[in-house]
Amino acid sequence: MAQTVGIAEARTPAEVAVEIVDVDVHPAPRSNDEVRAYIPEPWRSRPWPEQVFAPVPSPIYVSPGFGPLRRTDKGWDMPINSQRRDATPPSGGPACSDPAFAEKQLFQDAGVDIAILLPLSFGRPMSNPDHEAACVAAVNTWLAETWLSRYNAHGRYRGAIRISAEEPELAAREIERWAGHPHFVEVMLVPYASTPFGQPYYDPIYEAAARHDLPIAIHVNRGAGMTLLTPVGHASYFWEHHGSYPLLYGTQLISLLCEGVFERFPSLKIGFIEGGVSWAAPLLWRLDRHWRELRSEVPALRRRPSDYVRESVHFSTQPIEEPREAKHLDRVLEWLGAERTLLFATDYPHWDGDYDPKRLFRGLPADVRRRIMRDNALELFRLPLTRPADRAAA
Repeated sequence: MAQTVGIAEARTPAEVAVEIVDVDVHPAPRSNDEVRAYIPEPWRSRPWPEQVFAPVPSPIYVSPGFGPLRRTDKGWDMPINSQRRDATPPSGGPACSDPAFAEKQLFQDAGVDIAILLPLSFGRPMSNPDHEAACVAAVNTWLAETWLSRYNAHGRYRGAIRISAEEPELAAREIERWAGHPHFVEVMLVPYASTPFGQPYYDPIYEAAARHDLPIAIHVNRGAGMTLLTPVGHASYFWEHHGSYPLLYGTQLISLLCEGVFERFPSLKIGFIEGGVSWAAPLLWRLDRHWRELRSEVPALRRRPSDYVRESVHFSTQPIEEPREAKHLDRVLEWLGAERTLLFATDYPHWDGDYDPKRLFRGLPADVRRRIMRDNALELFRLPLTRPADRAAA
């Protein structure tokens, strides 16, 4: 007798269309030892902050290089350790460390189809670049063996290759190590650096990324010390520091343009993630105007700065600026060419994330909104147009 197939099962497609790509999700290890096991000696045996100082009271998670020390190294603390309160898994551990709970909040609740993972817990900027390089290499191995493999049976995760900007040759080797991996789709750079990113010192990074067709995501990931310096000293408050992200990103963007990075590496794509977007429009107006008058000083800049940005630079939506009248933001996005430059991001599991994509950009034309929420990322990362249907839906 033939086996009867249920109606719901028969109508459930094997694949569904990708509608939302999230370019900024931050997975975390369930414990420090989960990543530390991948760090080579002599760095693995070095004292870690949680071994030297008293642990931070729950629910704040202690992570290497960014634990109790943050009480003194910056002079301010982030609200609830930057996490949304309901993101702590019922099983315990830090936010976005339990894949099942993260999938519920990200895929089911927020409706995300594909997520790009940028781990932040380890490998923050350090005074010793060799130590930092060892830590980010361990992060990449951990990510490859967990979220991009064991936790990725549904095929909906992609990842960023973490590198240390202060050691470009080591960074290029790390890119080479993972460039053939099917689920690493970009390279992540932390913008707190001793030298602006446009200078030729960083060319080994750009050459390796461009040769392997890997975009570079510039994403904040604070560490202690002079790299947090503003043009007029250290900020007193996290609110003050958080509000200055556009100044940091703008400085790096100007350097990339003026030093001719996009001329030396015309296929290179660079994204500014979690730093807002509206700041870029008036900055580009200013740069275009100055280029007309001062172009003899920057011979590497052969076209208007805004031309390079529209071809080679992307911005993430979170944290999107929110004027009192939404139409003002829509106008800025039109000026910036958001249908080509903007990528959707929840910033999960951070407290200031955008977790209801359906509410965003409703004043924009449908085709522009679709490019922001999906098409720009599909093209940039060469992602599939469909994904496996949810087992829960089936």
